[in-house]
Amino acid sequence: MSRWPFIVFSVLVLLPLILIAGVSGWLLWVSGNWFWLSWTITVCWTSAWLLHRFAKPVQVPLPEIGSKIHWTPRDHAAAALIEAEQKRVVDFTATQLADPQFYTTRSIELATEFAKHYHPNAKDPLGAASVVELLTTIQLVAEDLESTLRNSIPGSHLVTVSQWRMLSNAPAWWRTANNFGWLASVILNPTSLARFAVSKAFVDPLSEQLQTNILGTFYALFIRQLGFYLIELNSGRLRGGSAAYRAAMRRLEPIPVTDPDNQTTVLPDAVTVTIAVIGQVKAGKSSLVNCLLGEQRAAVDILPLTRDVTRYDLRMNEHSDRLILLDTPGYSDSGATAQQISETFEAVKNADLVLLVMDVRSPAKQADVAILDQLDTWFRERHRFKPPAIVGVVSKIDGLSPIMEWAPPYSWENPQRPKERNIRDALEFVRKTFSDRLASVVPVCSDRENGRVFGIEEYLLPTITLLLDEARACSLVRSLHREYDKQRAWQVVNQLMSVGTKIKELAPGFIKAQVSQVARNLLTNMTGKGN
Repeated sequence: MSRWPFIVFSVLVLLPLILIAGVSGWLLWVSGNWFWLSWTITVCWTSAWLLHRFAKPVQVPLPEIGSKIHWTPRDHAAAALIEAEQKRVVDFTATQLADPQFYTTRSIELATEFAKHYHPNAKDPLGAASVVELLTTIQLVAEDLESTLRNSIPGSHLVTVSQWRMLSNAPAWWRTANNFGWLASVILNPTSLARFAVSKAFVDPLSEQLQTNILGTFYALFIRQLGFYLIELNSGRLRGGSAAYRAAMRRLEPIPVTDPDNQTTVLPDAVTVTIAVIGQVKAGKSSLVNCLLGEQRAAVDILPLTRDVTRYDLRMNEHSDRLILLDTPGYSDSGATAQQISETFEAVKNADLVLLVMDVRSPAKQADVAILDQLDTWFRERHRFKPPAIVGVVSKIDGLSPIMEWAPPYSWENPQRPKERNIRDALEFVRKTFSDRLASVVPVCSDRENGRVFGIEEYLLPTITLLLDEARACSLVRSLHREYDKQRAWQVVNQLMSVGTKIKELAPGFIKAQVSQVARNLLTNMTGKGN
């Protein structure tokens, strides 16, 4: 919309309000109540300024953007850069916040800060990003901001860039109009001079603050969008372009979506979630897998014959996620060998959820702690991958005192019996040993041969269900990187083949045109010489 239609539009909207205010003011003046009622404006505005000046500021959180369930620890640490930049809004003037060039400059500076966070030792951190990834970031930020403004702010689609810049002059316009109004009031009634002085002292700063708050809110919204996608950029999740990224993020939502057009329910795509069962030798891993599978499919009560990881599939129904259980060979309680660590690493690297099985009767947890330490180091060095949640599974609780007693269910949260108190103490020992490395700790008994099964359906399966969304996120992020790596080389080949096809199509016409041009030039030269 050009300037004149916008002015006409504004006049048509504001004219009735101005007329109502003018007629109301005239009637108040004629009735003689104007003097007293006019003080209410000054008193109320002064009270508002004092409240704003001395009241504790309230942070109004912006609505969340996207899902963060797939973020890695380094991604969560980078979120602090977003908060720090949003707090800096008080350092910027209204003129800066209304200038589009300011947003361009700050975007480049922020992109460099985020790149340094992910690549602290690089000489040119931002130089590692591809042009396609940067364009994808710009596109995603622009799409989200356009959607937010169009759907949340009435009339935002009518505002032009020049009109946006004029917002920085709004307080000056307000002061001019306000001064003319008070000048007329003082001429008609000299006692209004005191009210004018009060208004000048308190209302002008309040109007400037309101202007800064409006522009500052937009800047905070812009930084929230930009920061989110800069995190996605530096984590490598934008390498496939905006369409591939949007499709992957939609798969993070496990809740069925109703299509508003035809009122049909669209089920989310099933995801393959891998659960690795690790632990020391004879900790009860295979027995636990048997209980989860519901049948005797894993070797139990013997040392592993081989050190290969065994895979088992578990599918509830055709619409549910596919669960893959990885039964690892285990490591010794005196320390893991290089081969055992290698195989455990391979299982956990490809896992979206880890069940760390520990024999409740064995106090030796050094090998388990060492494995988790090495896994933490591995994931810190590969910040693109989200570490899977680890559930501590305290097995063989039937072996706790009193040993001869087996009378489940055991309410270890509120223990009354001796065995319940021992289960509670065992879980507390595990929590203190591993601190915050475990997402949860549950007790189980998986001795199916002797009819002693407890804690699988009561505690373990509900815990897995609660962590399933996070496990889906791990799986999708890993598959996203795998697909990008696989397509990188083939994409170049396809591009070369496409260029070759275009050249093949254009070459005959191009060669024919060039031959014709040469022939015409020769003929022209020969004709000129003949003359």
